[in-house]
Amino acid sequence: MEELTPMLEKLAEKLGTTTEYLWGVLLKQAPITAVTELVYLILVVLCGITLYKIHKRLSKKVDGNNSIYYESEELVIVPMVIATIIWAILFIICFLSIGSIVTGFLNPEYWALDEIMSLIK
Repeated sequence: MEELTPMLEKLAEKLGTTTEYLWGVLLKQAPITAVTELVYLILVVLCGITLYKIHKRLSKKVDGNNSIYYESEELVIVPMVIATIIWAILFIICFLSIGSIVTGFLNPEYWALDEIMSLIK
């Protein structure tokens, strides 16, 4: 914590402003970042729902016995697997940002302090 004040003062000096103004900007940025991350999370969830609906449609039996997956394996399975892997990676990233979303809305001071501390490390 003792390193925080000089670091904030140096940053403010480089930006040509005061530490109070810089702290105020960080506090205003907290809910903006939280909203942005929440929008990303909602978009990833909606993409997951869409991906699931596409999977269900491709799994339906066509002409009695076979599904679309069975009829055209290479054309459908590989893109679905790639899309699912990409979605899973994005979902994990967004899931890990839930703490930042909550902090940005409920405790912007902690969010700002955490941002400054991440600059120090």
